[in-house]
Amino acid sequence: MKTTNKLKIASYFLKFLMSIQIIICLGLIFVYFHSMTAPENYNSLTINTNRDLIFNFDVNEIPKTYDDWKETNQLYHFNLLNNYSKAYVIWSKVIMFTGFFFILFLLNKLLKNTESFNFFFEKNIKIINNIIYLIITLFILNFLLKGFTIKPLLMAFDNNTSHFLTKRSASLNFVFYYPLAIIFFSILKVVFKRGQELKQENDLTI
Repeated sequence: MKTTNKLKIASYFLKFLMSIQIIICLGLIFVYFHSMTAPENYNSLTINTNRDLIFNFDVNEIPKTYDDWKETNQLYHFNLLNNYSKAYVIWSKVIMFTGFFFILFLLNKLLKNTESFNFFFEKNIKIINNIIYLIITLFILNFLLKGFTIKPLLMAFDNNTSHFLTKRSASLNFVFYYPLAIIFFSILKVVFKRGQELKQENDLTI
């Protein structure tokens, strides 16, 4: 009974995390489209060195020229980005959060299957396989989007015809986290497969 309750609590927690992923994705999509029609509402939205969106309420006014920008603390303003850079910042995050949502969804399915305490069967092994494929896909996307090839973001100022090119740095933490996750689920798959084999042997013995 205690194990069943723990599984239910874990399932509720995963559903809570899934709902957060959905809210974040919808919020990012809203910001992307709304910023096109009302950019003045996003004066405080800036981008840090890892290309994360941050509300910086210390921003009094967006610099109009490159010279004005150089005299400030040189924040990178979302509503000064050109269309390509805005799309790159927003949609790359939407794709990643969508991938995390499906990983949580599959983990929740795995938990539901274990409620019967029949841990080792083909359906769970397929779920783990799908999780591994998703993590590998996200790892490759991370590498392409913000890996070793540092992609530029472009900010346009009112009095400049050309855009100011900003070279961004990128966090490479994913190079460690994703392989660890892949190794963990690969080991879990081996354990499930071995458990399935033992169960089949026991069934034949009986």
